[in-house]
Amino acid sequence: MTDHRAALRAALGASGDAAAELTAAEAEQLLGLLRRAESAQRRSLDAAIDETLKILPRLLRIPARAILFGK
Repeated sequence: MTDHRAALRAALGASGDAAAELTAAEAEQLLGLLRRAESAQRRSLDAAIDETLKILPRLLRIPARAILFGK
């Protein structure tokens, strides 16, 4: 069984002390919400980067991405 409180404390860092006050079910739910929010934020940022790089000619997009973001 996964200790969701420990995973939540690790994800929240210094502000994770409040995770000790949560029940296991609450910690699991909050951890799931946090992971979904991080995933949505990552997808949104990737889409914004792609949209921004569309102004460059196709041959410059890949090198520009590598230079700016290391991808």
